[in-house]
Amino acid sequence: MATSCTTSGVQGFVRAVVDDVPRARKVLDREHISYTEHDVLYVELQNLSGALAGLSEKLAAQNINVTSAYGAAPKGSRKAIVIFRVSDLDKDASIR
Repeated sequence: MATSCTTSGVQGFVRAVVDDVPRARKVLDREHISYTEHDVLYVELQNLSGALAGLSEKLAAQNINVTSAYGAAPKGSRKAIVIFRVSDLDKDASIR
């Protein structure tokens, strides 16, 4: 799971990336928490300088905009995980 919290004026937003959507829906509905759902692009990259730039160039070449992103690369790990919300998820299959 990945999370992000932001504010805009007096309103706050929490973004969560989950691996069990039905369970997340059930909990949010039970607690009467409003939400919207979006599919995301999950990518594992080599944990090397320039890896994210390379992926960004591929997205740009396909005219795919990134509207939000989450990432993690634990110290010493060979892989970095990046999760993007993108403007055209259908095009992303050719990028991975």
